[in-house]
Amino acid sequence: MAVNFIKERKKQRYLIIGFGIMLVVISVILWSGYFKKEKPIALPVSTVSPKEIKINFEVLENPFLKELQPFVEISPFVGEKGRENPFLPY
Repeated sequence: MAVNFIKERKKQRYLIIGFGIMLVVISVILWSGYFKKEKPIALPVSTVSPKEIKINFEVLENPFLKELQPFVEISPFVGEKGRENPFLPY
Protein backbone atom coordinates (compact mmCIF):
# COMPACT_ATOMS: atom_id res chain seq x y z
CA MET A 1 0.00 0.00 0.00
CA ALA A 2 1.63 3.21 -1.17
CA VAL A 3 1.42 6.41 0.82
CA ASN A 4 0.11 9.28 -1.23
CA PHE A 5 2.30 12.29 -0.36
CA ILE A 6 0.48 14.62 -2.72
CA LYS A 7 -2.74 14.43 -0.68
CA GLU A 8 -0.79 15.13 2.52
CA ARG A 9 0.88 18.18 0.98
CA LYS A 10 -2.47 19.53 -0.23
CA LYS A 11 -3.89 18.99 3.23
CA GLN A 12 -0.98 20.85 4.81
CA ARG A 13 -1.33 23.67 2.27
CA TYR A 14 -5.02 24.11 3.16
CA LEU A 15 -4.19 24.12 6.86
CA ILE A 16 -1.48 26.76 6.37
CA ILE A 17 -3.84 28.94 4.30
CA GLY A 18 -6.55 28.58 6.94
CA PHE A 19 -4.09 29.45 9.70
CA GLY A 20 -2.96 32.54 7.75
CA ILE A 21 -6.55 33.69 7.29
CA MET A 22 -7.21 33.22 11.00
CA LEU A 23 -4.11 35.30 11.85
CA VAL A 24 -5.28 38.10 9.54
CA VAL A 25 -8.77 38.11 11.08
CA ILE A 26 -7.38 38.13 14.64
CA SER A 27 -4.94 40.94 13.82
CA VAL A 28 -7.76 43.07 12.31
CA ILE A 29 -9.91 42.52 15.40
CA LEU A 30 -7.05 43.43 17.73
CA TRP A 31 -6.13 46.50 15.67
CA SER A 32 -9.68 47.84 15.56
CA GLY A 33 -10.57 46.95 19.15
CA TYR A 34 -7.49 47.46 21.29
CA PHE A 35 -4.77 49.39 19.52
CA LYS A 36 -6.81 51.96 17.63
CA LYS A 37 -7.13 55.13 19.71
CA GLU A 38 -10.46 56.88 19.46
CA LYS A 39 -10.85 60.61 19.45
CA PRO A 40 -12.33 62.02 22.64
CA ILE A 41 -15.95 63.05 22.36
CA ALA A 42 -16.41 66.81 22.66
CA LEU A 43 -19.37 67.50 24.91
CA PRO A 44 -21.31 70.68 24.22
CA VAL A 45 -21.09 73.32 26.92
CA SER A 46 -24.50 74.09 28.34
CA THR A 47 -25.35 77.71 29.04
CA VAL A 48 -28.79 76.92 30.44
CA SER A 49 -29.04 77.31 34.21
CA PRO A 50 -30.57 74.41 36.16
CA LYS A 51 -34.24 74.66 37.05
CA GLU A 52 -35.23 75.51 40.59
CA ILE A 53 -36.67 72.59 42.52
CA LYS A 54 -39.81 73.29 44.51
CA ILE A 55 -41.18 70.78 47.02
CA ASN A 56 -44.91 70.87 47.68
CA PHE A 57 -45.29 70.19 51.43
CA GLU A 58 -49.06 70.75 51.27
CA VAL A 59 -49.44 67.10 50.20
CA LEU A 60 -48.54 66.08 53.75
CA GLU A 61 -51.57 67.99 55.03
CA ASN A 62 -53.92 65.51 53.33
CA PRO A 63 -56.54 64.18 55.85
CA PHE A 64 -56.06 60.62 54.54
CA LEU A 65 -52.42 60.70 55.64
CA LYS A 66 -53.40 61.95 59.09
CA GLU A 67 -55.60 58.85 59.61
CA LEU A 68 -52.67 56.46 59.21
CA GLN A 69 -51.53 54.69 62.38
CA PRO A 70 -47.99 53.47 63.11
CA PHE A 71 -47.35 49.74 63.27
CA VAL A 72 -47.34 48.02 66.66
CA GLU A 73 -43.82 47.23 67.70
CA ILE A 74 -43.09 43.49 67.87
CA SER A 75 -41.46 42.39 71.10
CA PRO A 76 -38.30 40.25 70.94
CA PHE A 77 -38.64 36.46 71.09
CA VAL A 78 -38.81 35.07 74.63
CA GLY A 79 -37.98 31.43 75.28
CA GLU A 80 -35.73 28.73 73.91
CA LYS A 81 -34.28 29.54 70.49
CA GLY A 82 -34.01 26.03 69.09
CA ARG A 83 -31.23 23.53 68.57
CA GLU A 84 -27.59 24.46 68.88
CA ASN A 85 -26.72 22.88 65.50
CA PRO A 86 -29.78 22.84 63.20
CA PHE A 87 -28.03 20.69 60.57
CA LEU A 88 -27.69 17.60 62.75
CA PRO A 89 -30.42 14.96 62.27
CA TYR A 90 -32.92 14.43 65.08
